[in-house]
Amino acid sequence: MKLSSLILMLFSLNQWLFSEEPVAIISKLRGNVKHKIVSDNRYRSKTHLNTPIFSNSQIRTKDRAFSKVAYLDDGTVISIYPNTEVRIQGIVNNNMLLKQVDLINGIIRVNVMNQISGEFKLATPYSELRCNACNFWVTSEEFNGDQFIKVSGDAQVWNSSMDIKTELISDSTLISKEKMEFETFETPIENVKFLESLMLDADETSLQYKEDISVENTSATTTNIVVIKLKNAANVEREIIVTYTH
Repeated sequence: MKLSSLILMLFSLNQWLFSEEPVAIISKLRGNVKHKIVSDNRYRSKTHLNTPIFSNSQIRTKDRAFSKVAYLDDGTVISIYPNTEVRIQGIVNNNMLLKQVDLINGIIRVNVMNQISGEFKLATPYSELRCNACNFWVTSEEFNGDQFIKVSGDAQVWNSSMDIKTELISDSTLISKEKMEFETFETPIENVKFLESLMLDADETSLQYKEDISVENTSATTTNIVVIKLKNAANVEREIIVTYTH
């Protein structure tokens, strides 16, 4: 092949690669976060806020790092916590994106907006989750398998090695492993606290509360009742009732 022909081919390939439209954007960064597009052999040394993300781009966070990726069509958000690696995908369909996130390893939280075109899909080494509108946590580790915690919405998990499916249940953790049946149990409080600590480190909102105050009066005293409603990272709501008289 002539040198001029080779240069022309490489130039055309380069133009094709970079003419592709981004599917998402990095909307938040903390610490050491790297990314690479499909044509890169290795991760780029530094990622910046508002970096456009093309389909099949990979993102990796190091210790105490955090990144948030938002899809451009509807604002579906992927929160990527420390020591995590993901691949972001998107295919245009009727001006909407068919979205897929591949969790290679680590911890993410996904908030999926209502999908008008198709379903959102999350793939891990062991499982596949699909939903139209949902919010959930997922952890994927080589030896411990996948752990899913539902926050809201309806989502279905499929284990391909066993060809079994199940729905995520509120306030519960679902474990999916290769060639093993699903395991579901109430999410331990220490796991909830761990997720909340990740959110606090990333400056993400973890606890929501509101106060309901009622007052009882007599001729001699006034009694106040304060009801504080708390909601944690696993969407579990509790009430703290405080009564005092003066």
